[in-house]
Amino acid sequence: MPTPDSAAFSTANLQPTFSADDLLVGLLEVSHTCILLLKPVWAENATLVDFEFVLLNTMAQQMLQLPAQPTGTQLGLYPQSRLNGVFDFYCRTFLTQQPGKHHLDYQINTTTPFYLSARRAGEGLLVSFSNSVAYSSTSIEEALRASQARERAALADAETQRSHLERLFMEAPAMITILEGPNHIFKLVNPLYQQLVGPRALLGKPIAHAMPELQGQPIFDLLDKVYQTGEPFHATEMLVQLDHGNSGTLGHNYYNFIYQPTHNHKGDIDGIQVFAYEVTAQVVARLRIEASEQQQRVLNEELAAANEELQAANEEIRSNNDALFSAQLALRRLNQELESRVQHRTRELQAAQAEAERQRARLERLFMQAPGAICILNGPELVYELVNPAYQRFFPGRRLLGLPISEAIPELTQQSVWQILQRVYQTGEPYEGNEWLIRAARTDDGPMEDIYFNFVYQARYGADGTIDGIMTFAYEVTEQVVARNHIDEANRELSTTNQQLTRINQDLDNFVYTASHDLKQPVNNMAGIFEELKRTATFHDPDAPLLLGMFESALTQIHNTVGGLAEIVQVERYHGQLSTDTVQLLPLTQAIIQSMHHQVAASGAVFALEFDEVPTLDFAQLSLQSILYNLLSNALKYAHPDRPPLIRVATERTPEGMPILVVQDNGLGMDLARYGADLFQMFRRFHDHVHGTGVGLYLVNRLVEQAGGRIVVESTVGEGTTFRVYLAGK
Repeated sequence: MPTPDSAAFSTANLQPTFSADDLLVGLLEVSHTCILLLKPVWAENATLVDFEFVLLNTMAQQMLQLPAQPTGTQLGLYPQSRLNGVFDFYCRTFLTQQPGKHHLDYQINTTTPFYLSARRAGEGLLVSFSNSVAYSSTSIEEALRASQARERAALADAETQRSHLERLFMEAPAMITILEGPNHIFKLVNPLYQQLVGPRALLGKPIAHAMPELQGQPIFDLLDKVYQTGEPFHATEMLVQLDHGNSGTLGHNYYNFIYQPTHNHKGDIDGIQVFAYEVTAQVVARLRIEASEQQQRVLNEELAAANEELQAANEEIRSNNDALFSAQLALRRLNQELESRVQHRTRELQAAQAEAERQRARLERLFMQAPGAICILNGPELVYELVNPAYQRFFPGRRLLGLPISEAIPELTQQSVWQILQRVYQTGEPYEGNEWLIRAARTDDGPMEDIYFNFVYQARYGADGTIDGIMTFAYEVTEQVVARNHIDEANRELSTTNQQLTRINQDLDNFVYTASHDLKQPVNNMAGIFEELKRTATFHDPDAPLLLGMFESALTQIHNTVGGLAEIVQVERYHGQLSTDTVQLLPLTQAIIQSMHHQVAASGAVFALEFDEVPTLDFAQLSLQSILYNLLSNALKYAHPDRPPLIRVATERTPEGMPILVVQDNGLGMDLARYGADLFQMFRRFHDHVHGTGVGLYLVNRLVEQAGGRIVVESTVGEGTTFRVYLAGK
């Protein structure tokens, strides 16, 4: 069949019988395949990120249940196309401007193969696809529509949940941000956090670039430590200097904050969540109080000094009345001044105390509005003194506030968490629990449930420095723990299945080995009988020589196939059992070429052996011999009929020092775009004009993979093929 030539088609050849517009509309309407016209979507950095739907023909509208010009994009409507390779196929076809094909097995009621073709047309992408099922596609279309509806519903639900969570973060009364990756890139910034630096852009930037004024302060080191260790960091009244007005002037503000690591679905740390609020006013008030107390001590010292002076004055009075009168006047003035100072300092102290009370009330409001569960247990009886709404939601039907924990949730006294609370209260040592199991009823008359928490117990100290309560910060992680347990169970089932598959593969190897071994003798007997028949029998049929040749060719093919199967089983059985030797490549290659001297002489082949870069390899010699023999045999077998074979065998090294064995020929070449995926499959052949079993390249790839290597193939039809074998040897 001749190959279609796209260059032979031109709308000019169709004029004036067919107009271009009518022809396009007609082809789209009568086509029995689905046709899409897509427009690329580019990011600001000129990266191709999606495709918009421009037009769907009638078949595509019926198949996808979409209008002719739907709104939305490829990834928006079909997010699974990023996983099944369709989106990558579109991008590759558009960017390389090379037409391409893609095969997709889509699971509906059964696995249905879909075939996609695409090519770039101007600044757009033309896509054609169809399925090859023999029965009616109505059920498939209905199942596909149902699947797409479920996917869109799931996507909408996920988006709703994401939007709800984002609103919670953005409306929270505290400063919240999420930093992503080891460079701490701003992924989410709520309004209160943004107010720290005014209109300065934060999203998408590493914190070191977005807030360079933090250099030299402990913030960057703290973030790195939390990301590397996974341990949260709690800061109290820490001084952080930022350029709030973007004027080059650093502020002098104090903050309480928490750095909490976040994890991806694999459990690996992928970012840090920051929860903070400013306490500058509280710190300033406390410092003022301390300064006031210091001043009061100074006044007391001055008063003591004045008393000493008064005693001296009294002694002088006894000797001089005039001096006494003067001293009394001076003392009266000093007392008046001291009273004025004391009154002034008292007013300042009262104002500072009032400010401290306002800050305390504000802190209590923050506790009550915090997204995390917080409670304060007072005294040795551990009475609920403060319970924020997030904590109360753990036990929605139970009264907590004002009751001892032993009365509010009595079932906790029989569990280890009760002893932990007692120990924290007695020793003052904080305790952090991760995925801690607590059995409790959420309501007074509700059933007992297994509830898992991450929590921190922190002792609270009174003004006299003694412990007077416990502060609790908790998150419920029941859903995560249950989900992980389900995953562990699934992994155990998968391990059992893998063991079963291993036993099946071993049984299959034994069967193939036995079959190939048992077939050798019958095939050899047939060959002997056939040779005796050719030698002794007389044939009068004029077609007898042709039939004898066909029989001999089939017999040879059977013999080669049986040998190939035996060699495959041999490779599998002795995997890992062959010892590694230091193999000299030049004599080994020369010996292999000598073993094929009849083929070499018949074809006039010329070999170029270049092993200076890597003259030896640490490899199993029999395996390396098989690799070279199969590659060189193929180079001779598939030589170009118009020129003698020129075969280069050489060694190279990667920049990392890995050795590469190169076998390059000028033969027929292969269409890798068409056959590349099947290149190393067993019994796959790409040229039919010579005999072969399709086992050689499979064996080569198997031996290389068993040794921890890989093969890269470059080929051009009509020019030749290059095999690069990356080996793990030295």
